[in-house]
Amino acid sequence: MAPQPPDARASPHVSAGALIPVAIVTLVWGCNWPVLKMGVAEMAPLTFRMLTLPFAAAGLLAIAKLAGDPLGIPRRLWGKLALLALFNIAGWNGLVLFGLQQLPAGRSVILAFTMPVWSVLFSLLLLHEPLSGRKIVGMALGVLGMALLLGDDIRHLERKPTAALLILGASMSWALGIVLLRKWKLPLSQTVVSGWMMLLGWVPLALLAPFFDQGPLRIPSGAAWFAILYNIFLAGTLAHWAFFTLARTLPVAVSSMSSLPVPIVGVFSGMLLLGERPGPYEWGALTLVVAAMVAVLWTPKPARAPVPPDN
Repeated sequence: MAPQPPDARASPHVSAGALIPVAIVTLVWGCNWPVLKMGVAEMAPLTFRMLTLPFAAAGLLAIAKLAGDPLGIPRRLWGKLALLALFNIAGWNGLVLFGLQQLPAGRSVILAFTMPVWSVLFSLLLLHEPLSGRKIVGMALGVLGMALLLGDDIRHLERKPTAALLILGASMSWALGIVLLRKWKLPLSQTVVSGWMMLLGWVPLALLAPFFDQGPLRIPSGAAWFAILYNIFLAGTLAHWAFFTLARTLPVAVSSMSSLPVPIVGVFSGMLLLGERPGPYEWGALTLVVAAMVAVLWTPKPARAPVPPDN
């Protein structure tokens, strides 16, 4: 089956067929935040990702092969694919896991999912998408939520704002990668693109792991094995396929809509699985970030044109 480029005139609304990928992204990635926390509690961050990314990439490429998509990449596209892998995979995973190791899962997911706010900024610069008053309000709310958590970290001497800044850097890296994905629209199957992105993004993390992840390797416990397998088959293969399919076939603002409920699921799954108890700063920031995402991402349907009366 020959891959087809996405239609640049895709509808600005989420179709019924996109609801399944949206549900996958929401549940799988939302629940993955406490699962990731379980993994990096025992294993060094880059070692954890070094063990999961290549197998998730193999899963995506296997899905593409079963669908009849050619796995080869034209030479002229390797440079763009490498940059997409750098921002969407290496930058995101490398930064977010170091931050998550030091912060609660709920606080981490709130900071990470300021991504749609940054994607609006990058789409303004790179795609020249209009910046409406509603989007400006959304960006302001997102910055307020971010400042609330950063200020709380600075006020408490036992916390270091470095971890929060790492997660914000990961969020910006991911947002830039999503906008570039939409801008370039590589003429390949999105499953193939996602699989190769994941494999290419794994390379720098694997090379850096021995320098950052010092200490003897230990046999993972049952919880760590669960985190590894969850990140290979669900968060790695299934959710990446769903998210990047949406990101490539819908406008940036609408595709990012799929991330809207993820921080809510992340906070409550952290409470359920890890016994975390978010404080007033976390709840306030969550409210602001979700309000920002709604303001930035929600696209009202145009009013129907009046039907002319019969003569």
